[in-house]
Amino acid sequence: MKSKLSVLSKEEIDEIHRNSLNILENVGVLVGSPRARKLLSDAGGITDSERQIVKLPSSLVEECLRKHPSSFTLDGRNPENDLSIEPGKTYAHPCGGCFNILDSDSGELRIATTKDVEVLTQLIDASDNINQSDMLDYAGDVPQHVRDIHTIATMLRNTSKHCGVMAYTNRNLVIVLKLAAAIVGGEEELRKKCIVSFGASPTSPLELSEDVAEQIITAANYALPISILPCPLTGGTSPVTLAGTLVQENIEILACHVIAQLVNPGNPTIYSPRPMCMDMRTGMAAGEVEYGLMSAAGVQLADYYKMPSDVYGLASDSKTLDEQAASEKAMIGLLPALAGANFLSGAGNTEMGVTASLEQLIIDNEMLGMIHRAVRGINVNNETLAAEVIQRTFPGGHYLSDEHTRTYYSREHYIPPLYDRNARADWKRLGSKDIVQRAHEKAKKLLRDHSVQPLDNDVEKKFQNILSEADRDLLNR
Repeated sequence: MKSKLSVLSKEEIDEIHRNSLNILENVGVLVGSPRARKLLSDAGGITDSERQIVKLPSSLVEECLRKHPSSFTLDGRNPENDLSIEPGKTYAHPCGGCFNILDSDSGELRIATTKDVEVLTQLIDASDNINQSDMLDYAGDVPQHVRDIHTIATMLRNTSKHCGVMAYTNRNLVIVLKLAAAIVGGEEELRKKCIVSFGASPTSPLELSEDVAEQIITAANYALPISILPCPLTGGTSPVTLAGTLVQENIEILACHVIAQLVNPGNPTIYSPRPMCMDMRTGMAAGEVEYGLMSAAGVQLADYYKMPSDVYGLASDSKTLDEQAASEKAMIGLLPALAGANFLSGAGNTEMGVTASLEQLIIDNEMLGMIHRAVRGINVNNETLAAEVIQRTFPGGHYLSDEHTRTYYSREHYIPPLYDRNARADWKRLGSKDIVQRAHEKAKKLLRDHSVQPLDNDVEKKFQNILSEADRDLLNR
């Protein structure tokens, strides 16, 4: 097996784990849900109900860390899109949670709509290096109380890939799961064929809100894979030091993991830290290289716990699709990929996950192709060493017409179709287009040519009934 990038030593990982257990046992975490507090208390946690703080014995945490699977499958609506989650496999998905979009025609910033969610999801479905669909943009033309539900419904309609979902409330999550169950044939079938996985985001520092804890319980009752997504901000909601932030987010992940395992022993958990760096000059989150270092460290911690890892990869502060976006996304994405991440998040976003872009999604798909190639490394065997080829070409020959070249060129070299590698004269003859213009044209072509597998008519009718009932119940409260 090829060696992976390590930013932490074994001893340093042990120290992070030891400090995490010590704080969980002696300081605890705030748990807003009475039901979750009782669950933890019944398992041996020490609960202060008045302050809503639960201290977790190290023995309980260690016991729960022995229960989760290290490998499992994330199902697609189309089985051809199933993802085998196991060591050595790296996938990618978009950033989740944008509210704005850079208009594809005018280039101006605006609030995203349901149509934008539809278009973005279709492009994700068509992108060969983006393996899972997430809620890249929320539908801003839908009332807020049901915006997450309608966004997810639009996503489920417009891709046959696995979908990562998040809900505003536990009640909304239950409705989302009704939509997913309608596709696969009922709630029991959803427990067997997980076409959606759930993202739970604790509040840093060290807090699980009532809704987040309740949603973890609901998701685990359905045996859904759960991505635990703490979003600490260095110097703001976590220590300014990278190691301190790693300890804090690790505590938050372990606390959520314990709840999931107490509800459903063996429930799949994905170690999904989202640490961000605060630029102390502005107070804003920043796409620093330290972001990539912490993501790579998160991959190592996931490996330590034998959990799959999902980390932020293609992140950027840039407000436009420029050189800053390219350099930040490449640096922050490549570090955790070389560390062995199972998932790289972030495709399609700018402005640190605030804004989405069709063109950026297309460009990121190409960048992910290059990252996947880098992760694959160099294959060394008798054929690739090419000793016989070198001998027969010597002296004075070339390799252009050699069978070995024809056989191995496409295997050894990733050719990003979007990137221009022509001579300048040919580039000018083709219109002197930059990569954003080429991405714009490719997006339009994919939307014309790509066909998404539609939902069955009876499923679509169930969708309409579920959405109508949700609108009546939640908008009239």
